[in-house]
Amino acid sequence: MKSFIAEKRMDELILKHMPQVVELRRRIHAQPELGFGEVQTSALVRTHLSDLGLAVETPLGDTGVVGVLRGEKPGPVTILRADLDALPIQERTDLPFASRNPGVMHACGHDGHVAMLLGAALVLKELAAELPGTVKFVFQPAEELLAGAKAMLERGVLEDPRPDCAYAFHLWPALPLGHVGVKPGVAMASAAKFRASFSGSGGHGANPHLASDAVVAAANWITLLQNIVSRKVDPTEPAVVSVGRIEGGSSYNTIARSVAVEGTVRTVSPRTRERMPQWLEELLESVASPAGLSYELHYEELCPPLMNDPQQSELVLRLAENLFGPERVHQLTQPSMVAEDFAYFLEQAPGCMIFLGIGEPERANALHTDTFTFDEEVLFQGIKLMVSLVLSKG
Repeated sequence: MKSFIAEKRMDELILKHMPQVVELRRRIHAQPELGFGEVQTSALVRTHLSDLGLAVETPLGDTGVVGVLRGEKPGPVTILRADLDALPIQERTDLPFASRNPGVMHACGHDGHVAMLLGAALVLKELAAELPGTVKFVFQPAEELLAGAKAMLERGVLEDPRPDCAYAFHLWPALPLGHVGVKPGVAMASAAKFRASFSGSGGHGANPHLASDAVVAAANWITLLQNIVSRKVDPTEPAVVSVGRIEGGSSYNTIARSVAVEGTVRTVSPRTRERMPQWLEELLESVASPAGLSYELHYEELCPPLMNDPQQSELVLRLAENLFGPERVHQLTQPSMVAEDFAYFLEQAPGCMIFLGIGEPERANALHTDTFTFDEEVLFQGIKLMVSLVLSKG
């Protein structure tokens, strides 16, 4: 891999398999499935890996697949991971391979992640004689639920053989097309979700003085929540408190008896993450009690911050510079407040999350939108970096 001839051979192998990789991506895109329901996608992956002659494991039954390729040279055990699931979004692109499943769409690039990993398996299988160590190709369900990684770890995905390093790739609109980004250290935020409920007597909208108004209390609490980030959190560290859903009331002229508020919290520091539930509840009590309302708070941690290993990050950055040129490689300085449950893998094995740029000024390709798409040119780049990472271990 250190010579031009080796890189040229790798490029030729990737180009040879690119038509199949693109076809796989489009098939997956057309049949998106939600978290823990990726039955067709997992079946496609299993068939592809079995046809390659890889040992195939299904630790979560119908969803979640692991393929194991053992090289003919000594070396470490490397995990390459891709996420399988789509989002509950109605697609509004004009792609000829647009989603055929109403209300479900690959709007986060997971179809590309899976296709790249399958492409890497194709190439590395052909290079098995030169392959150092073992590669575990991990296809994980339910990343969007921030639940699939933990489920796979609980089923022993890191055992027999135990990995020495782990990598995941994510298509990233914030970087220009064809660029690579890595953030050493804390790269992505932790995530939690909360549901707060206010309960009172309710009443006629014409007589608010005879009721306990849950709507007003909920509105006050939502406004005060923003004081947590501005007045409780150290201003030098990022944090987010966002409300995504409000439910309450039954008619325009009735004071609601109860209101529920749901949202998410994102943090990067352990101290802030630990104290967030307390801060939310303190504000909740300060609003509900004076209004004569009872309240409940349900707070659930979903995943920790994603921590890229500094040495592995440096390895990826230098390798990417050699492959694509230093002008297309970025050592990022700020963490993303998006969360990723690959964080659980990185708690067990050193590695990193690698961002592959798909940003194009003329294309609306923001993640989690109904018009999301990307230039399939990036699939070649992702496969090349995956394969190079594995072969660099020799």
